[in-house]
Amino acid sequence: MPRSVLPLDGDEWRLGRAPSGPEPRQATWQEMERVAEWLPAAVPGNVRADLLRANRLPDLFWDKGPESARWVDDHSWWLVHDWPASLSAGQRVRLVLRGVDYLSDVFLNGRHLGSHEGMFSPQVYDVTEHVAAENRLAVRIAGSRWLPRDRSSAGEKLLNILEARLSGLAGRFPHRRDTLKCQMSFGWDFAPPLPTMGIWDAVYAIVSDGAFIRDVSVSQDVHPGEAHLEIDVTFDAAVAGPLVVACRLEGESFQGPGVSASRELEAVPGANRARLRLAVPEPRLWWPWDHGEPNLYRLAVEVQAGGRLLDGIVETVGLRRIEMDGWTLRVNGRPVYARGANWVPVNILPGRAGEDDYRALLTLAREANMNVLRLWGGGLREKRAFYDLCDRLGILIWQEFPFACAFLTRFPRSEGYLHLVRSEARAIVRDLRQHACLALWCGGNEFSPRRNEPLVSALREVVAAEDPARPFLPASPAGGDSHFWGVWHNFLPPSAYREDPARFGSEFGLQAPPDPGVLARFLPEASLWPPAKGWTYHGAGLAKLWRYARPFLGQGEVTLDRFVQASQRAQAHGLQIAIEHHRRARAQGDGGALVWQLNEPWPAISWAIVDFYRNPKPAYEAVRRAFNPVLVSLDYPLRPYRGGDTVEIDAWVLNDTPRALPGTRVEIVLEEPGGRPAEMARLDLEVAANAAAHAGRLAWRLPAGERWRLAARLIHGGEVLSANEYELGIHDGIQPTAWQRLRTRLAELVAPA
Repeated sequence: MPRSVLPLDGDEWRLGRAPSGPEPRQATWQEMERVAEWLPAAVPGNVRADLLRANRLPDLFWDKGPESARWVDDHSWWLVHDWPASLSAGQRVRLVLRGVDYLSDVFLNGRHLGSHEGMFSPQVYDVTEHVAAENRLAVRIAGSRWLPRDRSSAGEKLLNILEARLSGLAGRFPHRRDTLKCQMSFGWDFAPPLPTMGIWDAVYAIVSDGAFIRDVSVSQDVHPGEAHLEIDVTFDAAVAGPLVVACRLEGESFQGPGVSASRELEAVPGANRARLRLAVPEPRLWWPWDHGEPNLYRLAVEVQAGGRLLDGIVETVGLRRIEMDGWTLRVNGRPVYARGANWVPVNILPGRAGEDDYRALLTLAREANMNVLRLWGGGLREKRAFYDLCDRLGILIWQEFPFACAFLTRFPRSEGYLHLVRSEARAIVRDLRQHACLALWCGGNEFSPRRNEPLVSALREVVAAEDPARPFLPASPAGGDSHFWGVWHNFLPPSAYREDPARFGSEFGLQAPPDPGVLARFLPEASLWPPAKGWTYHGAGLAKLWRYARPFLGQGEVTLDRFVQASQRAQAHGLQIAIEHHRRARAQGDGGALVWQLNEPWPAISWAIVDFYRNPKPAYEAVRRAFNPVLVSLDYPLRPYRGGDTVEIDAWVLNDTPRALPGTRVEIVLEEPGGRPAEMARLDLEVAANAAAHAGRLAWRLPAGERWRLAARLIHGGEVLSANEYELGIHDGIQPTAWQRLRTRLAELVAPA
């Protein structure tokens, strides 16, 4: 019979606090008898999420809620699930836990299956000999107070503590680098310190016959008009004997003829491997959404004996070739300009993130004209539903390994730590490599590849062995991309974005609070205005918020509404300048612009352009407009203007699509206060595919007044492809103080190199 999967997810689990003392005891089955109370639990989930449902914790999102949940770290926890099974003779059962956070022991019917460290690698156990008609699965998770903290040297520990105090990023947990846990959970500038525990990804049992397919790897050689696939199948056989490994590829998102291949082999008991080859004539290629259709195939792989199916799995595959040419992504040989954002975990309790959350945010990304998301190294390998949706939406993924921010210090170099790195990284790569959306691997966020050479070498070796066709970047930024924080962290005016010479902008942004009504959902009324500690606890950089809001505040009393509106306008204004700078620089080889950040993991005052409750801020609309695949962009000096001044304007047309735009017209209007046209110009040009074209230069004298507006439209074939606008009367020329410049210089001295 074919493979069957028995889901063990759901809300029929139970949670119990282990009766452990100041030191964690070795996990034993008998310990559960001394659990004082069992509470309802859900998997995927999180210990704190279950305690919240049972009213044992206050709302973690309200005010300083996480402070009341610290005690959870001081205890170990049991998660228990009872489930039935009915097996036929010869059937085999594997138990799969895709993600347990972080130190765990797994038991089935009283038998200890194994101990495990890690958040991202799955645990797979052959439980055929232990399964009964009624089963009890129990997982004991050690409290976060016992997370490893002994892998750094004495010197590294000292630097870890110093860096934690100087940066504030690591909160109370300077030992975060000793684990391969989601780094954000130790506290970040947009998330509270809350080291999570729980079964955060799917749990299921796989029932197969006399074989079990452990892994399928697909290598592709894709060219126009043909594709060749090499399919490596690793499987376990229960007994020796002749077997057939077969595969079939057919359209999933389209109708079309399929192709198949098979191979006979003499299996041995235990691990076996077979390699098959498929030739696909006239393949339907996978494309990012702005370059074509994200076509997907269905790949079925089976192991048979004497015509009887022993095991079979189905994978979804997209046929495409991905390369990096300098800092330009190429898909199927075609340059693809990266327009997108940085993605951070959906929730501070990652088990809560589900397909609906992913779909809502990915839909917003797609509607904002984004074609690339960078999964930041302080976050996660997300759940399968995330990558499945990106495959179907045609959104490319820049995937980072879970390493982030080592400025003064470095990640450990002990062999035990590097062994764990290889194990977790290998699991991540094997889990994600089949996805068409996956564009590249990156070692992590904001650390020196030179100072962390052992870590980078380990990651590079894993990618070379498990997914050699994809590009690998040692870290970000490194070698050409930029995290441009001169604006915001260094207090520079937004015009400084235009001074960024990098060939790829992988981080840049400004904070803005959500609307006042949203603030009231997580801050007490007394904390709403004026902004103070409640705001800073939820991430606000108050000195910087005031600095960037100032040019948009105008005259009169500053209220909460006016401050929020001014901050939101400042965010939108700055992101428009930065994005259009990078897109115009495509003419010099710029490969993309990724806004920091799309989303946030809890209610915050952050750089997100979509707040935690999925409300887009005004910056979202500015980003959506600036990321139009075909954009008319005006470049003019960012300075204060008065009536009688001359404004010099360079007009650009940016075409990220694969089709040329002959006979294109740009219309530009200078509007006086009140919206009356003062000047108008029309520029005709031919626009090539995948290109940035300079349309022409204008010089206009400004009429009397002080709030002029530039409006531009791009017209092709009678259709308006793009519309853009600029407020000439808004200018932010505020320069940092001497103290701010000194702090900036000190930060530069410890930046990754």
